[in-house]
Amino acid sequence: MTDSKELVKQLRQMTGAGILDCKKYLDKANNDIDEAVKLFRSEAGVKANKKGSRIAAEGIVNFYEDDDSILLLELNSETDFVARDSNFLLLADSIGKKLLHDDSDINILSDDITAAISKLGENIKLRRHVKISKNNNVYGYCHNNKIASLVELKNDNESLAKDICMQIVASNPLALDESSLSQESLQAEKEIYKNELEKIDKKEDIKRNILDGKMKKFINENTLLNQPFVKDPSISLSRVIKDNEILSFVRYEVGEGIEKKTEDFAQEVYNQIS
Repeated sequence: MTDSKELVKQLRQMTGAGILDCKKYLDKANNDIDEAVKLFRSEAGVKANKKGSRIAAEGIVNFYEDDDSILLLELNSETDFVARDSNFLLLADSIGKKLLHDDSDINILSDDITAAISKLGENIKLRRHVKISKNNNVYGYCHNNKIASLVELKNDNESLAKDICMQIVASNPLALDESSLSQESLQAEKEIYKNELEKIDKKEDIKRNILDGKMKKFINENTLLNQPFVKDPSISLSRVIKDNEILSFVRYEVGEGIEKKTEDFAQEVYNQIS
């Protein structure tokens, strides 16, 4: 018969739960380790459901690759403290490898995420991921697990690809070129400038020239090919690429677009003691 210490050790390896929790589950299961695992998963699921509505706007982004594909993902937590925890980083690595193998059903990750929520005590969400086949030349770059990018080139050029990825991370382009910009974003920007120009006392033809100049500047600053090259701002990225071609690119930044809850810690403490 396996002694209790060995059972606790086995259960910890299987679930990642703490020693005291492992002892609790084993006691409830009369040292039946399979039953103890079921109890852990059941309680972890309850805890995960309770935390599921809490905003998770911190976390990491990173890319993972194998011989066939490259994958970029964002995994969110509630705090940066948990995002830097080794267990959270191992979870991201595990998810990345599983999605590289098969990203057709992300439900297969639910048990892993539920267990991590129970262990780390925060809501954890796989917010998004994208996988690109290596049929072409695909490269990735990540900055401090907070911003990452992928670029797909027509011709193999690792040095150029790294520069482009760094450019994407640093300058956050909205599109590859002017034709790729959405008409909605162009129209919204134009309306902003029109409203500004209505307040100045200039002739209409001068206002039109100012508007054209502002729109040209907006397009150049927000389209990857027209942006100043990050290593030499005197030239555009399109001149650096020369005979190569950018087929696609993607950029993830942790928490972008998520409305973060503003914490009033003084009020929180007051609510707890009143």
